[in-house]
Amino acid sequence: MAIEIAPDQEIWVTTPEGAELTGYSREYLEQLARKNWRQTDDERNIKIRKRSNRYELWLPNLLHYINEIGYGPHQDKK
Repeated sequence: MAIEIAPDQEIWVTTPEGAELTGYSREYLEQLARKNWRQTDDERNIKIRKRSNRYELWLPNLLHYINEIGYGPHQDKK
């Protein structure tokens, strides 16, 4: 993954934006956000906030999750 982020930037992305940046499906990121949202703050792998019935993900945590923990994007079957 070739996305570089300055450490002092606050970057929140919605699930569709995260999907576009990472190659993961929007549905997978929404599922990941819901799963993390149910956990306590200190147990979460990714910082999450909920805005107007949508989730926003902390991009540095999302990229770390994808590089270290994630299973890789899957192509949609057509």
